[in-house]
Amino acid sequence: MSRVLRRSGATAVAIFGAVAALVVTAAPVVASPSTTPAPTAKVDCVVLNPATGACDVVGVVYALTQVGDRTYIGGSFKSVSGAPRANVAAIRGDGTLDPTWKPETDGVVYAMAASNDGTKIFLGGTFTTVGGQAKARLAAVTPDTGALVAGWTGTASDKVRAIAVDNGDRLYVGGNFNSVAGRAFPKLAAVSQTTGAAVSTFVPRPNGNLIALTVSDDGSRVYAGGSFTALNGVSRKGIAEVVATTAALTSFAPTEGGVTIALDVTPSGRLFASTSNNRLWAYDTGSDSVPEYVIQSSGEVQGILALDDEVYVGGHFTSISKAHLKRVQVASLVTSTGQITGWAPPVNGWYGVWTLGLTRTPLSPEAAPALSIGGGFSAVSGISRRGYARFLF
Repeated sequence: MSRVLRRSGATAVAIFGAVAALVVTAAPVVASPSTTPAPTAKVDCVVLNPATGACDVVGVVYALTQVGDRTYIGGSFKSVSGAPRANVAAIRGDGTLDPTWKPETDGVVYAMAASNDGTKIFLGGTFTTVGGQAKARLAAVTPDTGALVAGWTGTASDKVRAIAVDNGDRLYVGGNFNSVAGRAFPKLAAVSQTTGAAVSTFVPRPNGNLIALTVSDDGSRVYAGGSFTALNGVSRKGIAEVVATTAALTSFAPTEGGVTIALDVTPSGRLFASTSNNRLWAYDTGSDSVPEYVIQSSGEVQGILALDDEVYVGGHFTSISKAHLKRVQVASLVTSTGQITGWAPPVNGWYGVWTLGLTRTPLSPEAAPALSIGGGFSAVSGISRRGYARFLF
């Protein structure tokens, strides 16, 4: 998942390997702790197609990002609200399709992020052309029309699965590739947001593919997740924390992990990572490498949005297993304790929710506060919503 915003009960002990981790069991559902914006119980969906009253993305949305009043979505789709759109589109603040932003790609877009100044939208995926021009798997386009940014040289030799920006000039890129911008940097690399040139000092060399990336709010740490078991020969179980400037591994070495699907970090440094064994792990990266607690669901968590008071998750699940609570493809939990909140809008669809993000960000301070979700669903809270929906706070 690409980040949209870097933001300024009883329990039982269960044993996983040799580590005791707190697992949320059957417990009273707690109210959403969020106070800004308003409580998440006050939700609705945006109507993207006023003519039919239904959102209609023909395909799957894997990524989204926000600049100004526009939510940019990427994935594997053919049209939005009845208009042709090849894998990328922009939704305006009033919920209508932006008629001018249509870069079009010839392959899937798995990741999106906005540059710090809001002048670029970065795309990552399997594509080899953008807007009919050759551009391999990594691109920067303008936020107004989607034209390729002139002179931006970033490319990748194979699939890009995740991208994340820092608060300086770096764009971190993860995936299946062996080179970026013509340089031999396998699986995880950094390029300049301004030029697309590879950063020669950032070479962490994971021994497996990257699936998820995020950056700490202060830009000092990069968190990587995927199928790797080591970086530069040092053991890490699918989750790693590296120094942003040098790619050196920190002492944070999670005791539990596996193939990581999604991750996000709160402003205070608590890391949430989901793995392919249907578990969501909570770590305090400033404390130790033992998980604070773990949430088990009936299917995979595919997207995470972590705030200091509440964590939103989306995926391919129908319940929080240990808590015996029905939660269909989306849920939220109290960040500090892991208690599940009462926020439970049902989301219908086989592929579930892949990405989550906020509409109000530092690049969109005037936007109406809302939570956006994207994926392969067809309805939300009993309302026809295909591929993309927005919950108004």
